[in-house]
Amino acid sequence: MRIIATIENTINLLKNIPKEVLGKINIAPSFASDENEDIEVVVLYGEQVEKVKALVESLDGTLQDLGYGFGIISLKPSKIIFLAESTYIQYIEFPKSLYASDERSNKVACVDRARNEFDLQGNGIVIGFIDTGIDYTHPAFIKEDGTTRIEYIYDLSLNGAVYNKNQINEALKSADPYSIVPSYDVIEHGTHVAGIACAGGNIDKRYYGVAPKSSIMMVKSGRGLFTLSTNLMKGIKFLLDKSLELNMPLVINISMSTNDGAHNGTSLLEQYISTISTLDKVTIVIAAGNEGDTAHHVSRTFNKSNAVRFEVSGDETAVVINLYKSILPEVSLRLITPSGISTSEIVISEGFYDGVISGNKYQIYNTGARPFDISGEIGISLISNGNYILSGIWTIELNLINSYEGIFDMWLPTSEILNKKTKFLQPTLDGTLGIPATVSNIISVGSYNYITRSISSFSGRGRLYPLYLEAKPDIVAPGEDIVAPIPDRSFDTKSGTSMAAPHVSGISALMMEWGLLKGNDSYLYGERLKYFLIIGAKKERRDITYPDTSWGYGEVCLYNSMTELYKTLNIIDIRKNDFRNVVFSNFFQEESDSEEVVGILVEYSNRDKFLQLNNIENISAIIISEFYGIVYLPINKVSEIMPYINNYIFELTPQIFTLNDITPLEASNAEYYHNNPYISLDGRGVILGVIDTGIDYLNTEFQKEDDTTRILRIWDQTIQSGKEVYGLKLGTEYTEEQINEAIKLKNSGGDPYSIVPSKDINGHGTMVTGLAAARGKNPDVIGVAPGCDIAVVKLKEASKVVLYEAGITSKGENRYDVISIVTAFRYLTMLAVELKKPIAILVPIGSNIGSHTGIGIVDDYINVLSRPVGVVFATGTGNEGDTDTHTEGRIEKTGDTETIELKVDKNQQNINFQIWSNKPNVISVSIVSPSGEVIEKISPKLKSKEDIKFIYEGTTMAINYSIPDYLNGDELITIRAKGLKEGIWRFILYGEYIVDGKYWAWLPQKSLLEEETKFLNPSPYTTITIPAGAKKSVSVAYYNQNNDSIVGSSGRGFLRNNEIKPDIAAGGINGRIIRLDGSVGTATGSSVATAIVAGICALILQWGIIDGNNKDINAGQIISYIVRGAKMRTGDSYPNREWGYGTIDVNRIFNSIRGEYYDGRRGLNENEYEIGNLFIREPNKV
Repeated sequence: MRIIATIENTINLLKNIPKEVLGKINIAPSFASDENEDIEVVVLYGEQVEKVKALVESLDGTLQDLGYGFGIISLKPSKIIFLAESTYIQYIEFPKSLYASDERSNKVACVDRARNEFDLQGNGIVIGFIDTGIDYTHPAFIKEDGTTRIEYIYDLSLNGAVYNKNQINEALKSADPYSIVPSYDVIEHGTHVAGIACAGGNIDKRYYGVAPKSSIMMVKSGRGLFTLSTNLMKGIKFLLDKSLELNMPLVINISMSTNDGAHNGTSLLEQYISTISTLDKVTIVIAAGNEGDTAHHVSRTFNKSNAVRFEVSGDETAVVINLYKSILPEVSLRLITPSGISTSEIVISEGFYDGVISGNKYQIYNTGARPFDISGEIGISLISNGNYILSGIWTIELNLINSYEGIFDMWLPTSEILNKKTKFLQPTLDGTLGIPATVSNIISVGSYNYITRSISSFSGRGRLYPLYLEAKPDIVAPGEDIVAPIPDRSFDTKSGTSMAAPHVSGISALMMEWGLLKGNDSYLYGERLKYFLIIGAKKERRDITYPDTSWGYGEVCLYNSMTELYKTLNIIDIRKNDFRNVVFSNFFQEESDSEEVVGILVEYSNRDKFLQLNNIENISAIIISEFYGIVYLPINKVSEIMPYINNYIFELTPQIFTLNDITPLEASNAEYYHNNPYISLDGRGVILGVIDTGIDYLNTEFQKEDDTTRILRIWDQTIQSGKEVYGLKLGTEYTEEQINEAIKLKNSGGDPYSIVPSKDINGHGTMVTGLAAARGKNPDVIGVAPGCDIAVVKLKEASKVVLYEAGITSKGENRYDVISIVTAFRYLTMLAVELKKPIAILVPIGSNIGSHTGIGIVDDYINVLSRPVGVVFATGTGNEGDTDTHTEGRIEKTGDTETIELKVDKNQQNINFQIWSNKPNVISVSIVSPSGEVIEKISPKLKSKEDIKFIYEGTTMAINYSIPDYLNGDELITIRAKGLKEGIWRFILYGEYIVDGKYWAWLPQKSLLEEETKFLNPSPYTTITIPAGAKKSVSVAYYNQNNDSIVGSSGRGFLRNNEIKPDIAAGGINGRIIRLDGSVGTATGSSVATAIVAGICALILQWGIIDGNNKDINAGQIISYIVRGAKMRTGDSYPNREWGYGTIDVNRIFNSIRGEYYDGRRGLNENEYEIGNLFIREPNKV
């Protein structure tokens, strides 16, 4: 139980540290040596909230459920160990300390003109602040009639006291208002921030904020300038709940930051904010922090030896440095004091190290891989034994043990904690963006001086990413000498990114008023709103290439953003109706008499009302998140669901998933562990979940030696019984008992299908299940995990109308839509929870249609379901590497063009395909038909959208611009062609506005196209099929294990946003498989490799959870183990686009877990062994 030992060690260490020092090392001061004081921890527990609540109450603690499986637990420090022992708790994180970052600025941000021209004041929008409180008696927050504009104050410094509008109004009438609402803003910061965003009411209009008629909510997060991450999370939850209660769209402003973390979005705080931003109807604005000029960050590329020097001031009682590094480099560390005394060389592996040097304590802690951070964190703490740490120049010497390339980052705490003279001597300016402004799908705001038009030196900076990655900060706003309200009816100037962020929060409120409340754009929040902010930003500095690590995409300008909105919405004409829903309604109107059952993803606001759909005959509805659900119904009943939902979520080109055609076991070394006397692994106690074409449950490879089944459940989506399966009336579930009855009947000469009529007609599901889990009755086909349990979902084929809308007219089978797949994922994970077993889910399907960024309905759902302990998905990269279904390129500058050439087969009737470009690029398209007919540029400036008719060919095309796409904010051009004629079609892309100019285009998978339909200028890269880009899935490419070579058809990385996928490659050539007739055959392809890796995941889950070696193992750790154990071919650079981090090897995975580090490249390995206590490493002889 490594996590228990880790937490126990942490508690014991921290208990011995004085309370005043805890803040110095960024541990919450509430973690005090007094056992009688409760502390708070952030926990992750999936869907088991009731069981966790009961556990916490039994420990005399309290649980605050934050939604989405996150919670905050308050209890005595000594009882945290019982949380770690619980199987319901997946991860525990100690709270971090965050610190507040401190009529002319509105004019510079183009607010005044936009407010007047578009009639915007913020009416009906609520802005929620998490800050130091608010002076509710200030006239800036009081309406003309004397009543408050503040809906709620949630004061966490008063034990979570909540004051509503009525109580605040009562206080305002009182001679002693604070006797009724005793919430103060002593620090002034929160009042000032709120005033910048929304001051109004009875004050001089010169001091009006950006949204002077918006409503306000304030979360007072602490007693001073700092707050805890737990309070921040409580505040977000409170604001969300109250905005739903008020039925008002919400903007959240956070003007606080910390350096404590990897700055890559992996802490639970960042994950929680990201989840909220993805799944809730909210816009979150966060200040970039004030660390730009504090010399608190170092980033370097690893050399063999690396010396990092930092100065410690004479009055520091503690200094903590957080170190983060690339995955593969292994390092040792020495600390050298100002007097030249050095520690011994410490090889950094997972665990604690401590000692004393020059009279100062040092503590080094390596977390190892964590659930949401494959690299982990290394903490280096210096703590005084007396009054202060030895002052002067200290050195951290990092020495590279192996030969891998990589980078490392170090951060000191924020300037609020340290003396100004405590700093790195050779700092790195980039990478000083504070957490949680590092979250990708929020709006991060830097500061500039609007008088001198220069960047504020203190403004936190992002990283110098490649141009095709999203920049941070997103935007800058005025942040120096900003006049705004302060307590006691006064006004004053303050500076900081804290002053920049509320400008953008107020602007967001105005834009949401225009879009959501005035009916112009029902998706104008979150990433879509951010897109228009950055596309409309002023980019006037000639010395800056945008996006920039300091300036982001430019200076915020509301008027420009509103102008861009008008231009864009005129293309797709959604000022009165959402375009997607117009298309959706037209689509189903054409099929209004059809009784075909389809699944629809919808958005709802009232949970109970949405679930009332289950009372309507032939309609079944389930919830998959707080705002989204799935409805199965006949097409002729679509109109009946409208009173129960807000919107349909409809893709212009529905994703159609196809099978990844069917490694050899020997190449993975998995079989070595089936009967290993030291580590015997066969998948015992673990469920292998398979979504596919079904399974031949009568095959003896899926039976035990006593002729009973290993299959726990079959959910056949194609056989309708009308019975609920986990709340959904779809398909039929067959239990282990029913399958055993059917086998028994078959063995006695009867018809097993009279009991369990589910069949695998295609054989693909049987084949992949055999590769992963065949018992080995026939030794030629033994699977990777021959002792595991099995659960199978036979997928329902996509309906004809969905296929038609997706542009698929060719004949074929085994084509599945998003809803069938999402419900299959849901079923398997709920089954695992019910049976209390870990599960490895095999996903041998994929689609070309989607963003290829790891963001999308299916990708996001995998990430959510992979959070609990004991759940992991294995996804294949597909077989599209050499099918000519993808092309990509770059438009160099605005005004340039690039051409995509598409060859169309004579039998290709219809086709849909997508062209993507990163925000804030804007690309338009013109078309030249095979006969030479030219359709001139269809530009974002067009006032309407019409279907195009080609006179000679008779082809009709619809060009749909999604600017930005509602999920990720990028530009998506969807081309839907009907009645195609053969020949070469040319699509000319025009650079309307170019920053990096990268574009990507995908046709549907090759199996959905006619033989000669293809791009003439294809690219083999970025051909990973969806959902293999999901961050929390093990993404599997395949290679020829017989000669160690790349296979051209295997999908290749990286993702469009340069995320590293695939993770690993497995053999995929001529795998021995089970055929439906019981014979043995061979198969090649992505599904073969994916099945092997799914089986290996089952072995790792057995080792961790069933055998008790790591009961808290999760998807992130499994990916880390697999990556660290990868074999690497000599001469290749890793990670690479073909194989990710290398090829899979179970031997090396468990060597990595044991901590045996070696070079890892074939032919360059070193022999390592021990003689007694002596460790020996010697190179192989050549």
